[in-house]
This record gives sequence, C-alpha cells and structure tokens, in this order.
Amino acid sequence: MNQSFKRMHPLWMLFSFISSIKELILIVVFFIVIIGINFDSIYAKLGIAVMIFYLVYKPISIILDWRHFEYFFTDNEICINEGRFIKKKRFIPLDYIQGINRKTTVFYRVFGLTTLLINAGSSINDSSIKLKAISNEEATRIQAFLDQFDSLKNKSEQNEQIPADPTSKHSFKENHYKITSKEMFIASIISLRFIIFIAVIYSVYAEIANYISVDNYINAVISFFQQSWPLTLLGIVALLALSLVYGISKTYLQYRNFTVSSDLNRIFIQKGLFNTTEFSIPKEKVQAINLHATFIQRAFRFVRVKMVSVSDMDEEEMKTSNTLFPFIKKDRATLLISEILPEFTVELEMISIPRKAIFMKLVRSSYLWIAGPAVIISFWPELWYIALSLFVIVITSQLISSFQSKYKLNPPFIQFQRGGFLTRLFVTKRTKIEELKITESLLQQKLGLASVQISTRASPIKLAKISDIPKDVALQYYQWYANQDIDFKQREYYC
Repeated sequence: MNQSFKRMHPLWMLFSFISSIKELILIVVFFIVIIGINFDSIYAKLGIAVMIFYLVYKPISIILDWRHFEYFFTDNEICINEGRFIKKKRFIPLDYIQGINRKTTVFYRVFGLTTLLINAGSSINDSSIKLKAISNEEATRIQAFLDQFDSLKNKSEQNEQIPADPTSKHSFKENHYKITSKEMFIASIISLRFIIFIAVIYSVYAEIANYISVDNYINAVISFFQQSWPLTLLGIVALLALSLVYGISKTYLQYRNFTVSSDLNRIFIQKGLFNTTEFSIPKEKVQAINLHATFIQRAFRFVRVKMVSVSDMDEEEMKTSNTLFPFIKKDRATLLISEILPEFTVELEMISIPRKAIFMKLVRSSYLWIAGPAVIISFWPELWYIALSLFVIVITSQLISSFQSKYKLNPPFIQFQRGGFLTRLFVTKRTKIEELKITESLLQQKLGLASVQISTRASPIKLAKISDIPKDVALQYYQWYANQDIDFKQREYYC
C-alpha cells in the first residue's frame, strides 16, 4: 500500500473548534459565575485577556495540528508525522498492530467520515494511532490492507503461497452472533441499569442547582406526591417506569446491532445505533478469555465475555470493543467461543477449592468482619446496625467466594474462577502465559494450601490468581507450565 502522505479531512478543524467551545464556556463561567466579578474590575480585564488569548491560540493550534498530521503506509510499517509546534515522526511495524477500531458518530456519518483507531499493543502512551475524520472509503481501504497483511503473514509462517484473489477464503466472513431485543431487555433488567437513573437525576439536579435555585420546585413536587397514599404510590410507579425506560434505552442505544463475525484470521465486532463502532482483532492476538457474571446474572446463567489482548488499553474505544459478548447465556457462550476461537475451550465442570480454604479466607478477611465492627461499636455505638451489616456482608461474601472459587487444568488450557457477588472465569493457554508464580503464607503452609498467579501478555499485564488450592495441585501446575512430562490427574478435595 505504497502511497503519498495523507491528512485528515479539513472538516476535522471545524469539529475540533466547535468541541473546544465548551472549554471557552468553562472559562467564562469561572470568571463570571464562580468569582462573581463586575466588568470594571481588574479580574474582568484579566478574564477578557484570557478569553482573547484562547480565541487566538485555539484556532492556530488546531490548524497546525491538522497541517502537521500526516500518515503513510508502506508494505511493512506505518509512518506518522505529527505535532503542533514541535514536529515528531513515528514508525510502527505492521506486525505490532493488535486491533483496529472504527467509530462513526452521527455528525461524522452525515459527511461520510469516520475515525480509525489502530492499536500497536504497547504500554507506551502514544502506541495507538487515531486517524480522525478520514473518509469511509479510506478507512475501508486501510482495514482491507491490514487484513491482507495478516493473511500474507499467516501464510508465510506456514510456508505457503497466498493468492491475491480478493474472493479467497480469507475474505469470507461467518456470522456467529447477533444480539436480540429479548436479550437487550433482559440485560437492562438484570444488570440493574435502571437504578443508575436515580444517580443521573441527582447529578442533573446538582448541575442545575449551581446556576439556578430549584429547591422550591423540588419541594413542591415532593409535597404534591405526599398528599395521599395513592399519589405517593403513583409517584413511586412513575419513578420506576422512568428508571426502566432509561435502563432499556441506554442498553438499546449501546448494543443495538451488536454482531460478531469472523474469517480465518480475524474477529469482527460491530455495534451501535446512532454512533456506530466496528472493531477487528487477529485471532492470534487474543491472549485469554474472561467470563464475568454478577450475582443476579449468575442466577439466570448469563455472562459477559471479554477478550484479553495486548490492545486491552486505557483507550475507551478499545475497552468497550474488547467485549466479545455483552450479555449471553453461559452454555451458548462456551459453544460460540470454541467456534470463533478454536484455540480456546471453556470447561463448565470445574474443581472447587477444598473446604478448609473457607477458614483461610475468613482469617484473611478478619480485619474487616472483626476489627471493623469492633471499631464502629467502640466509637459510634449508635451505629450498631452498620457494624452488624458489615459483619454479615463480609462473612457472606467470603463464604460465597469459597464456593465459587474453582480451577481446572485441561492441557493445554488452564482456567480459574474466583469472586463473591461478582465472579470472573479466566481461561488461557499455556503458550499465552508469560509467568506462573506459586506463593504460600505461613498459615497456608500449615493447611497444605497455596496460591497460583499467572501473567498473560496484555497492556498492562493481565494477572489471574486462584488462592487456597491444594499445594500438590499448585506444584503440578508449575510442572505443567515448565513443560515437564507428568501424568496430571484432576482430583476432588473435600477436607
């Protein structure tokens, strides 16, 4: 894909300047509302000078940012020129690319533009390349080029020749999953998103109260619904209805059109109703699989499946796009994982940690369920109910954690499950593990227990730990990771 240097669309400058207006509004609010100055004071003149400087600096900064940003693809690397006042160049090998995220907002869609986020799989802050406001045709061309590069590389590693025919097998996508309206409705209920509506109302009230006094209106509304029991009941029902509508709408907007497809080398994820997102990642870059489930989701056997990869960065787009299935039945998830990623297999039948691990967990958390309530009772005896609640919550959480903590070694796969009210099932392969570490505390040594922690390559490093498993099992895990030939046999422990 040899070509001349390209820039972002000129409309990016307009979009950037419009989005920067809110920064100017904050400056105005600071000088006028918060400080409460009059326009004849020295502070008013200082504020006006700051706003004039901002209005001059910002357009120049945006123009220079657009003028100096250029990108160029060669057969094996990406070249980036950037910088507003100080120019710098970056050269990123195509081999380093871990994932591609394509995001199109409503405004970009009107002008046929999109944003392409290319992640190079490094913990360095500028490891990702964000091509903002490029045409849809250019984004599609870049994605096709990177897909072809992956196919060529995989074929080369197998010492085979790949034809240049775009209708080859690599070009065909197989659709695996599409979220249904029923799943989105159940997800909005079980995920308790409607409860967040109360927090949203309060945050809106707090923002408005900073500028306008609305306490009288709020008190009037509350007084109206407190006039009688029917009105109070009506107010509660209306609040619950609005909360439910909020939860369903938020889920619908976020996961509408959520689909998962794949070809021989890559996984493709699409989602969004107004703001659309397309994400793709090479299958070989997936380091592990995480299955998350809250207490309520676990009761209905639903899980959230996420991929662990080197592109698992702080970029919000990458974080959300690494979700393979946002809300799916656990049995179906295990089948689709093996279908999409043949390298991974999830076993639902796992071995629970021994019963004596319960004592270990209670001792480890004793500072919460013993010391915590004791301090509360000693200094604030009138808050005895908080001390009792803390005691019950911690004890219950540790007991649930003991029964939910499980492990399984099914060479070449290893999987850990841990958690109390929220469980996480972590699955990876031996070849994906960077480090396996065994630790023992003094009490664990007395009980014949140990903890195993594995590290997989991600950004940052992804750690998975299972505590209080039998020590001989932990040693067998270590021998398995060290690639020693052993006859590993899973055993059930009850004591």
